[in-house]
Amino acid sequence: MELKKNILINGFVDSFKVLKTRVNTRFIIFILSVLFAFIFLPVMIYLIAVIFILYFYFTKKNKILKEFLYSVILFFSDLFFLFVFFIIYNLFLGNIMNKVISLLTLTGKALQGLTQTDITLNILSNQQQMNSLIVNIGLWIFGLIALSYALYCIFQGLVWFIAHKILKEKTNFKEYIKRFFAVNILWCVSFVIIAYFYVRAVIYTQVLRSPSNIQTVSIFSVILLIILSYFALISYVLIKKYGFVDSIKKSFSLAIKEFATIAPMYVLLVLGFAVIDVLLRLLFMVNVTLMVIIGIILMFPFIAYARLVIISVIKNLTKKNN
Repeated sequence: MELKKNILINGFVDSFKVLKTRVNTRFIIFILSVLFAFIFLPVMIYLIAVIFILYFYFTKKNKILKEFLYSVILFFSDLFFLFVFFIIYNLFLGNIMNKVISLLTLTGKALQGLTQTDITLNILSNQQQMNSLIVNIGLWIFGLIALSYALYCIFQGLVWFIAHKILKEKTNFKEYIKRFFAVNILWCVSFVIIAYFYVRAVIYTQVLRSPSNIQTVSIFSVILLIILSYFALISYVLIKKYGFVDSIKKSFSLAIKEFATIAPMYVLLVLGFAVIDVLLRLLFMVNVTLMVIIGIILMFPFIAYARLVIISVIKNLTKKNN
């Protein structure tokens, strides 16, 4: 029990020390520059794109620049991922909703017949157009899921890889990214299934105005997402060493066996996010711009810190169990 307690404490302390060494004067100046660029989104996009290009071009030639870019990517990959994701999400969602509205309009017109025969004839006359809309909606939804999966694996795979490197873990980039893509197939499919039942309940309640147990579905969905995240984050650490099947098996095994250590770690990290959230809510009442700036300064470094804590704790628990 004492060993597990030390593993948990050391995970937080060691990760903080690692993170602290990366917050130097140059990096603070860079943060201020990025915050300024955040006001001008095109500039920010260009800046981060240049960072990625520099990273892949110079890492083998300049050790100082390599370490600096590691820090930059560790802190800002999440920000850029969310930025890109929401642009794509809004683009796809807009097209999906337009087609859904068109489908509902056609369906509504078809149901306006005076008799059952009229309704049947209306439906048959619009059947081809309705089928086309349904197929298009399905394709757009599939495209959104596939693109979200790819973006998540690219950005998050990169940042988890760098987190391992910062903790001096020997990790092969190509192998890690390949396994990250593989293991997320399971988590992505699980997420889509959960999302399907939630969206289905919302449609029944909000669109069709039919009785639906939306509250129960919502609570159940949140619980399932928490459980899913619990196992998924553990697997991101284990894929460094194990293949797809073994990492999944060991994720479930370790998560259950070491629940008494891993769960408190998650709780402490969630409390950290909760404190930041409360602070940002207070700042929102003062000034929205200030809230955004402070939110970026606090939230994304804390996400980076949480990632390091998870890697450190899971790595030590794995060693203990071997």
